[in-house]
Amino acid sequence: MSGLALSAIETEQIRDLRARLNRVPKGAMGDKSVGPLSKGFFVLCGRVGLSPQSGGQPIATLPEMKTAIGEGDLTRVKQIVAQLEGLRGSVDPKVWRQIFDSGVLTAILTRRLVLGGKENL
Repeated sequence: MSGLALSAIETEQIRDLRARLNRVPKGAMGDKSVGPLSKGFFVLCGRVGLSPQSGGQPIATLPEMKTAIGEGDLTRVKQIVAQLEGLRGSVDPKVWRQIFDSGVLTAILTRRLVLGGKENL
């Protein structure tokens, strides 16, 4: 379990970023927040045991991705983080905004809390 455990500071960082992600307004009002929060998401992933990991089947749709996150173990979630990191650098900003708005980043943070025993589903 020690590989999954989260410190109090890590737990607070995850919850803080998740709250910030949830407060971003849809549409043009939130556009300026997406880039910095996306960058912060990937930095935080590296700090809380979610460093991108290659492997696993790529996921084609956002609903499938959210399902895979909700059911995934730590390795699978890291693979999804890697897929998202690749997408962030290669897709049109409007496509990334759809991914951002879909709640996938929030789902990953929630799953990390669950895997760390800090939150129940």
